[in-house]
Amino acid sequence: KRLGHGSSESRRPPSRVQSQSTTNQARSFAIINPTQVITVVIFSIISFYCGTLMGWSACSSSQHNHGQEQNGSVDSNQNCNEICKKMKCNNTTPREYTTSGTSKRFSSKLSHWATGLVSINRKDLFDTYDFGVPISDGAEKEDVLMLYNERKAMPNERSLSRAAEYDGDIPHTTAEEATENCDSMSVVFIKNPDSRKIGQCVALVGGQYQGYHVQRWQRLIGEGPKGKTDRSAPLRVTSRMTNGAGYDEFLLPKKELVEKHQGIMKTYFTYLTKIREDLDAILKKIAVNNSVVVMTVNKGQSDLLMNFACSARARGFSLDNVLVFPTDIFSKDLAEGLGLATFYSHELMEHVPERDSKRYGDGTFGAIMLAKVICVHLVNDLGYDLLFQDVDISWYKNPFDFFHSAENSGFDMYFQDDGNRQQRFAPYSANSGFYFVRSNDRSKVLFRSMMYAGDLIFAARSHQQVLIQLLSEHNSLSGLRVKVLSRDDSEFPSGFHYNMRKDYMKQMVRGDKTPYMFHMCWTLNRDDKVAYMKQMGMWYLKDNCVGRKAASLGDINTACCSAEPIIECAYKDKASIIPCKDSPQKDKGSPSFW
Repeated sequence: KRLGHGSSESRRPPSRVQSQSTTNQARSFAIINPTQVITVVIFSIISFYCGTLMGWSACSSSQHNHGQEQNGSVDSNQNCNEICKKMKCNNTTPREYTTSGTSKRFSSKLSHWATGLVSINRKDLFDTYDFGVPISDGAEKEDVLMLYNERKAMPNERSLSRAAEYDGDIPHTTAEEATENCDSMSVVFIKNPDSRKIGQCVALVGGQYQGYHVQRWQRLIGEGPKGKTDRSAPLRVTSRMTNGAGYDEFLLPKKELVEKHQGIMKTYFTYLTKIREDLDAILKKIAVNNSVVVMTVNKGQSDLLMNFACSARARGFSLDNVLVFPTDIFSKDLAEGLGLATFYSHELMEHVPERDSKRYGDGTFGAIMLAKVICVHLVNDLGYDLLFQDVDISWYKNPFDFFHSAENSGFDMYFQDDGNRQQRFAPYSANSGFYFVRSNDRSKVLFRSMMYAGDLIFAARSHQQVLIQLLSEHNSLSGLRVKVLSRDDSEFPSGFHYNMRKDYMKQMVRGDKTPYMFHMCWTLNRDDKVAYMKQMGMWYLKDNCVGRKAASLGDINTACCSAEPIIECAYKDKASIIPCKDSPQKDKGSPSFW
């Protein structure tokens, strides 16, 4: 039985020892008289005030001396504040958040998963946490909502926590303060893909099994490319690539494309052991800091490869760690004639046509895209870091200086920003023609998945779309750290800047901007690429070498590479390093660049 609740111990009379102790305590208290008490109190008060006066005297003296050194310009509280900082005390008045609410912001039916809410400036959040996705325009003027599932996740400041929890205006705070007690944070990017055509609702469902994907529902009639938005139709599940009009941009592979991919994979696994052995022997010879540049090319784009090599060497760059995966003998001979290392497998590349693609997204383009996946996967799986790049690129500075720097070591993969914000490229808009990959278990799983998704690549006629889908999945699944280098930064420009950012191109022409590289994408075909590169002083390949076999050229570097850029005007409304005012117009209604 517990004491004090009817036990025998509670009713037992005090012992003789206890009685004696009580008597001694009473005698000790009786010794203290009122005079002694008054003396102690007076002494304590005097000591307190003396200590306070001495402290302020020390601060004032230090301020006076310091002020003499600074000609009297020091604030009267500065020195005391400095002392306070050294003592790690808080000398500032805390911010007060007020709320007129007397009832909880969320009812009992919601409080099982939502207890509070604050707002944070979107730019502040992105500056505090690098989510890897490119930040959209207007971030400085827009806020995000931070929802707290439990009270223990709320900020330490009591007035802020109360304002977040109770009715009234949603309190605004910094990203750092808002997340100081968040042990985990789930981030959802929300934007209406087509606000002109559809009204979007967002349902946050608490109490359910945790989900890491977003279900999309839309009022549609029809399926796939025949779908159409109809407000009279019921909501139903649809692809996240369905646009506002109801057209689904996600193309499912047909039987012939599935069988084509299966044939390639059968060949791949048949020859894989030998391929890995031969490739690893080459990589061991050329890798610099365990890193290589990986490129692939067919006959139709071989002049672009030649121009890259000519321009890079003219600007003083070493190409010793460049490895080309040619898809045909013609390209193989040219690459080797340029002094570039190559790896050629007829069995793996026989599905790629020799001709150039007539336009972006045609069948030849899709076949070349799978070749890009194969070469990246093989090098990555062998344990080498790599920079993959298309052949329509010019270097101005060594890209490895950026990717190998200490401040850029926090991500597994870095991508150039494509600039295109179509729904099918969300949320990364990563350009698949220029990216850096660190070889690790996370990136290896990603590219194995890409290899097995060849039928989707054939259907989409683009591996960019499929790659971005898998980037999102593996970022969520394995924690793959992906960083897209925003199009608003000036280090890695592309055809987006050439066609859409005239102000940037003018800065580049004046020499105010010197990027690491320039990627002439966002073009309809090869002819446009060449014309634009010539206007911009990026072309170093002599015309008499285009389309010729390596055997007929002798020393290719001497015979075909110009020491200075070969500049030719093509269009007056496109960026150029010399005035092209007398040239024809490319885009109707577009003003002259100069």
